[in-house]
Amino acid sequence: MLTRRLIEHAKDVTRFAPVRPAVKAGLRAAIATIVPVLLASVFHLSGGIWLSVGGFNASFADRGGSYRSRASSMGAVAITGALSVFVGGLAGLHPALAIPVALFWVAACSYAGVYGATAGFVGNIAASAFVISLALPASGLLDALSRVGFLLGGACWAMVLSLVLWPIRPYRPARFALGRCFRALADFAGAVGRLSTGADSAAWQALVQSQHGRLRETLEEARNTLAAIRRGRSESGRGERLLVLLQIADAMFEAMIALADVMESLSQGAGVRPAQEEVARALAAFSQTLQELARVTETEGRPKQLPALEWGPDALREALARAEAAGGSEVMRVVDRAQALHAARLLAQLREFSGIAVENAAGLSDNRPVSLGGEPRGQGVAEPRRPLLEPLRENLSRDSVVLRHALRVGVTTGVAVWLTSLLNLSHGYWVTITVLTIMLPYTGPTFLKGLQRVVGTMVGGILAAMVAAWLHDPHAIMLLVFFTVAISVAVISVNYGLYTIFLTLTFVLLAEVGTGDWSLAHVRILNTLMGGALALAGTWFLWERPEKELFPEQLAAALRADREYFRQVFSAWLGKPEGLELSLSEARRKVGLASLNAEASFQRLLSEPRRRTEPLEPLMTLLVYTRRFAASVIALSPGHHERTPERVRDGLERFASSVEQVLEDLAGAVAQGRSPMPLPDLFGLQGEDAPSSEAAASLAGEDPLLRAQLERVVRQLTVLHGAASRRTLHPE
Repeated sequence: MLTRRLIEHAKDVTRFAPVRPAVKAGLRAAIATIVPVLLASVFHLSGGIWLSVGGFNASFADRGGSYRSRASSMGAVAITGALSVFVGGLAGLHPALAIPVALFWVAACSYAGVYGATAGFVGNIAASAFVISLALPASGLLDALSRVGFLLGGACWAMVLSLVLWPIRPYRPARFALGRCFRALADFAGAVGRLSTGADSAAWQALVQSQHGRLRETLEEARNTLAAIRRGRSESGRGERLLVLLQIADAMFEAMIALADVMESLSQGAGVRPAQEEVARALAAFSQTLQELARVTETEGRPKQLPALEWGPDALREALARAEAAGGSEVMRVVDRAQALHAARLLAQLREFSGIAVENAAGLSDNRPVSLGGEPRGQGVAEPRRPLLEPLRENLSRDSVVLRHALRVGVTTGVAVWLTSLLNLSHGYWVTITVLTIMLPYTGPTFLKGLQRVVGTMVGGILAAMVAAWLHDPHAIMLLVFFTVAISVAVISVNYGLYTIFLTLTFVLLAEVGTGDWSLAHVRILNTLMGGALALAGTWFLWERPEKELFPEQLAAALRADREYFRQVFSAWLGKPEGLELSLSEARRKVGLASLNAEASFQRLLSEPRRRTEPLEPLMTLLVYTRRFAASVIALSPGHHERTPERVRDGLERFASSVEQVLEDLAGAVAQGRSPMPLPDLFGLQGEDAPSSEAAASLAGEDPLLRAQLERVVRQLTVLHGAASRRTLHPE
């Protein structure tokens, strides 16, 4: 067991993300970092290190996205970094104050994570600048102010380089984010088409597991990017067209989920091969349309060629008509024919969406309003603004992950400052920076990042020692450092360990050039090992809340999001209230986000360096079928059906009430670690909580499609109930 876990962690350390290196970002960071060092050397400036730190930190904060968001994050890093080096420089003058000030300042920087990932990232960079300044005390107030000026100068240089000298088009990030949405949808459509000709249930389940979460993440990325770009802009042309394209992509995702659900059911029937083949051909053409639509969306200027829309539901309807004329209806069941006709309606929706998307993508080069009449319907892209202090108040509780993490990082950093001072370590701030870099809010990612940091530092230190053994020319070293900085920033999204190798090589060589000491590689390695040990000890022993406690809460939240979406859908059947379309859209989005959170928590659970005694199969089944249940409910969306038969309305009300109760009970059972209540007879012909036999018979006769889809909802719910029951049979 231990050997297998070690092999798993070794694979995680060396796993590369399937993304391209950010070459341009790396070159910008190298120029922003090295040019200030050269200028300081030429003009004999004493604050060269702070010019370089300011340039590197601000450039590192350029994470892409809208022009406004990039400027905001870089500016925030400059301001918070300047304030941090000022406080750190003065606190370093008084050793008795250094430890409590470090604890408070680092904890406050880490607590900034309550405002989101970007704020947490900015806080971490500010804390790193603080500990460097703390380790290099200012000689007085003027010296502290001068390092503030140098750091701001370096940061301003990086901002000018990224935002002025290396210009970007304001809407380009949104264009490319939407292009990724359409390409992800194209992959999904192609996969559904390939499975539509008769794949088994395991293949459909793998499709849900691999595609739904990735698509929701891609849509959320585009949504956030577009929101940042449109914030504060008054134009009504290009921004609205991009908004319409985002809403169409979301609507296509919903229709594709419904179509996949229909085709999975249809693939189990007899005599449906012609319908399956026509759907597969239509989806292959639709996938190609989406690929071309992504190209048009990303292209600046008027496109030379628009996507062809020579596909739709007509071929499927003709195939069904031919089968009926040839007596195929005797082979094809009534419910299969109803589902095939429903697939044709969904293809018609996708064809309509594609036409609107092509029209708006083609018009992105113009600044005219959209041609759909007024504001696009559906969800907006901007979240309502919250009071500034509300996140701070909300997280002042013992269960807050952010507060626990902030206190943990603050205390561990204080201990690191005390140890480095006590031992009088050379370049002791390398210890504290390692602590800040490694420690994350969750144990599993902290352990993985610690391994990557330690291994990367050892490899980078060995390389630095080899370079220092034969190369002592400062000019040659500066040229080499330019490339190591560029490579380190370029590969950070590929693999953090690889980034650490080149970062270690960079800062060891810079330190050796600055001090003339060509033997600092082993110091870097030893300090990193000490910082890694402190980070892991702090994570494990200071207010840790293991993922085995957090995961049930996330899974319960996903089940409750399923329940809310189910309730919203059935409220449409039972009398559509005002504004329901917005509620459905938001509820569907929350289902996707809650499922993503649960899946992320599960991955962190797997990465925790502890022996797991609870079997994983029930947990994995619960995760997969929360998505599959939502997919079955999406297929029931009111836009996909005719009017509900009146004589079965009472039965549907009882059915909906029972399903909601079961989902709430499952959520409570998962969160509390208990067995769920026995599953009622949700859609049988008997039972107090089920429709009457007369209502069920009416539903089967008047709307066989609805009957089949409700039965599918029950099957997914039954699997969820069984997984929750099996989980309690193996307590830890």
